[in-house]
This record gives sequence, C-alpha cells and structure tokens, in this order.
Amino acid sequence: MTHNLAVSELIIKRLIHLGVKHFVVSPGSRSTPLTVAVARNPDAHATIHFDERGAAYFALGQAKATGKPTVLICTSGTAVANYFPAVVEASMDNIPLIILSADRPPELIDVGANQAIFQENIYGRYPRLFKNLAPPETATVGETILADIDEAWTAATSSRPGPVHLNCQFREPLLPGAGNVIKISEPAEIRDPSLPLRKTQLDISVEQLSLITGKIKSCAKGLIVVGRSVNAQSNKAIIEIAEALNWPVLADVQSKLRFQKHPNLINHFDLALLKDDLSSLKPEMVIHLGGAFASKRLLTYLNDQELYYVSVKETPERIDPNHQVDIALQMDVAEFCHELSNFKNALSLDSARDDEENWLGVWQKAESSVATSIDKQLSLPIELNEPGVSYHLSKMIPQEHSLMLASSMAIREMEMFGALNEFDGRIIANRGSSGIDGLLATAAGYQTGSNKPLTFLIGDLAALHDLNSLSLVSNANQPIIIVLINNNGGGIFNFLPVLSEEDVFEPYFGTPHGWAFEKAAAMFDLNYIRPKDLPEFRQAYTKAAQGPQSTIIEIQTDRYEN
Repeated sequence: MTHNLAVSELIIKRLIHLGVKHFVVSPGSRSTPLTVAVARNPDAHATIHFDERGAAYFALGQAKATGKPTVLICTSGTAVANYFPAVVEASMDNIPLIILSADRPPELIDVGANQAIFQENIYGRYPRLFKNLAPPETATVGETILADIDEAWTAATSSRPGPVHLNCQFREPLLPGAGNVIKISEPAEIRDPSLPLRKTQLDISVEQLSLITGKIKSCAKGLIVVGRSVNAQSNKAIIEIAEALNWPVLADVQSKLRFQKHPNLINHFDLALLKDDLSSLKPEMVIHLGGAFASKRLLTYLNDQELYYVSVKETPERIDPNHQVDIALQMDVAEFCHELSNFKNALSLDSARDDEENWLGVWQKAESSVATSIDKQLSLPIELNEPGVSYHLSKMIPQEHSLMLASSMAIREMEMFGALNEFDGRIIANRGSSGIDGLLATAAGYQTGSNKPLTFLIGDLAALHDLNSLSLVSNANQPIIIVLINNNGGGIFNFLPVLSEEDVFEPYFGTPHGWAFEKAAAMFDLNYIRPKDLPEFRQAYTKAAQGPQSTIIEIQTDRYEN
C-alpha cells in the first residue's frame, strides 16, 4: 500500500490549477508516481524525452515562449544532475522552471543503495527555492502539499522568476496494488493564491528622478543602451525618451528595436565602434535599460568610470560587469520612461549645435557609413560566407517566425551584419550563462511554447553538442529551419589571442572534426539541403520557410577566411 500516487496526483493537479500547461518527462523508475499522475491527468500536456539534459533545455525554451513555468520530471541519480546546465541558464536569465525530481527515501541515502546520490540542494544557489518533500505516508496532509506547491509557484514567478527544485522522496512500492487506491485529503475549497506572474513594483523616488534629470540637463553626450529582457511593449516609450533627449539608442540584438528603422537607432553600433573617430568620443552619461547585452566591444567602450551610469531593469539581480553603475533601479522600463517624461523641462537639450558636431549626428553618420559598407560588401557576391549568411537571412526571415541565435559567432554576426527589415518576430538566445549546450532542445521547446515557426542560426560545435535533441526538432508541430554554419570547429577562437599559439591552437581550440550533418538529418527524418553558393542558399531557405517540415540547411565556410 502506498500514498505515492495520491500525493503525486495532488501535486500535478495543483500545478495545473495554478497555470502550468506543459510537463516534460524523462522515463525512469523512481519517478513512476509523478509520471503516472501526469499521464492520467487529461489537462496535462506532456512531452517525453529520453535525454534529461535535452529535456531541461526543451522546458527552458517552452518557458521562454510562454512566460510560465514548465515542469520537469525525472528519476533519481544522475538524471537530476543532467538538468544542471539548464537550471543555471534559467536562473541567470530569469526563466521560470519547476523541477520535480524523484529521490530515494532518507534511509537509502549514503548507504550504498543503487542510484542514490545526494540530491538535496544539488543545484546550489541557482534555484529560487529548494524543498525536500518527505516520503508520502498515512499522516501526509493535503494542505501541506498544496502549501509547498504554492510556495514553489510563488518563487518561480516572483519579481525575479527562475527555477525551483522540489525533491520528491518515494518509498517502494511506488504504486498502489490492485484495488488499493488511496486518496489524500484535500481542503473542501482549493485556495487560489492569486499570484501574479513577474509583478514588478515601481521603485523610484522623487529624489532619484531629480538626480537623474539633473544629470541629463548638464549632459551633452548621452546614450540609451537597451539590453535583453526588455518587453517589446516598452519600445514606444524608449523611442519617445530618445527623441526628447536627442540621444542615440544602442539596442542589443535580442531587442526588437535592433531591426527597426528610426533616426535615433544605431543598429550597427558594434561595427561602428571600430571607427577611430567614434571610439575615441566618449559619452558623459548612459541609461541602460534591461539586462546585459551581447557586444563585448560596447562593454569595453563604456568602461569609463567618469561617465554617469543609470541601470533600469525589471528584476533585482546586479548587472554591472564594469563596476560603474551609479543608480540601479528595479522597475518596469516603460514606467521609468513615463516617469522621466514627466520632467520634460529637464529633458530639453540644446539642439542648435551644428549637425557636424552634434552627438547624435556623429552616431548617425557612423551608422550610415557602416550600413552602406555592409550592403556594398554583402548584397552582390555569390560566394557563401558567414557575415553574408546573417545579412541575407535577416532580410528573408518571415514575420511570423521567431529567430533564435546560438552563442559564440551566430549572435555576434547577426548583431554586426543583420540588415534592417522591420522584423517583428521574437529574437531569442541563451545568454544567461552563454553556453553552447542544449541549444537545439531550447529551439524545439520555444517553437512548441510559441506554436510558431522558428529559424535557428547555429554553429557546428553547438549542434554536435546537442545532437540528441534533433529528435525533438523532428517532432515539432511547426517547422524549425536550422541554418547550420559548419566551419569545422570553434570559429570564435579564431578571433582570440590564442590564435597565435600555433602549436596548440587547432587541436585544443579550433577542434576540427571533419563531419557533415546530412546523415544526422536522415537519422531524425529531417529535410536536408547543402547549398553551394548564395543564390542556392536564398532559394533553399525560401523553400524551407514555405514548407511544413523542419529542415537543416548546412553551410560550409572557412574559419580563417571568416
């Protein structure tokens, strides 16, 4: 006789009541009660994946798309440890996840029992909450279980959303015998905690506003930097403030502003900062909205302790790698812009300066120069190269697609060379910890959560790292187009100083592998195309974007040429 299934059913029922839509389950024995509870609940939508690492990143992608926690279920032992990379990414990028790991009971821990490891606090400081749920027994009270689940939901969806870990200990027998169905007592009325997702409190004082606007008034050269995780609904307010200040806006590639057209938007700022006349011209003030940005060149450019730095984001963690933030505010970005606009008398700057000497004008000239150079270099040649792939892909991607960018070169090249086409889809990347693991699974999870087609720009090593997850791509309900740059190794290392260490560079950093992906595509029933030149790539992508099936478009390039 066991209470395991009764408790598991109550846990799953409560999570669904709170708003969970998706469960990701990996097969295992000790997690049987949780798995059966999901399988038999008609309101639970489940994805089953054999690889726990891929399963965790799939859940991460779903949660990115929906804004609500996806629930992960796995058995005990190293299955739990395989979630760790995705837990780190979710924690650092504020993505809500709820992990239900099965575990052996206390009497089987540290005694040499099979598949029993130390699962308590296995993820260290990364979860927003960890709780050990004791083995169910006759004395288990339904209200206690509900309270634990409510606490987990609150922690996962608070002002700093992220992963939570509930470690569920089960004794054998894992399921009740025939005819021994047990029910855990529930409250007569299921309490609704009414917990809003990601509620951000307004947190700015009149004194802080006065200080910021005072600095603006005395500042002739300021920048607005838009990092990741800024809600696109804030973009109108950001542009209005930029217009009022007459300041340039440097928007991270994950921002929807990056591909928009506006006189204040400097879309090619990363390449523009290579120009000596601009890189030597420093701002006096920066208003940084949202999370971190991808450009290392911008980070280096802003590393000036004399400029006044204001950071505004909706979550409480510190984003200050240069140790230069003067005021850090946690509040809604649009609300901050609206509050700032109330001080309109402080936002009026001297606009009578000659355009040649005007701060915004300098940036606009650099933007125009770089954009013209990119068009000239990349629009006409027929040979395939990595900057050209990003340039043409950004011009061809359909509006209904999401765009995912892998870490390393993919996100950097799209930021540098992406063209303006008013692309309105969501742009995503795993930039919390910026790893190359789990990216195919994340793409599949995001596609499932958004229920929209997805285009994914990825490199060969990242694809090899997550090859198992092509099974998830194969099962996608909307097409995923994987544009796979195969330069036979780690292309980003060719841009680092270690390139000069010729005796060790190729085997230890370049890591050439010599493989292509045609057979991998065939193994997982994916369409496969390997275009020989730019016209063939454009034709292949257009065809794939119009079709119903997921496709790998493999493009072979040369790291040294790039």
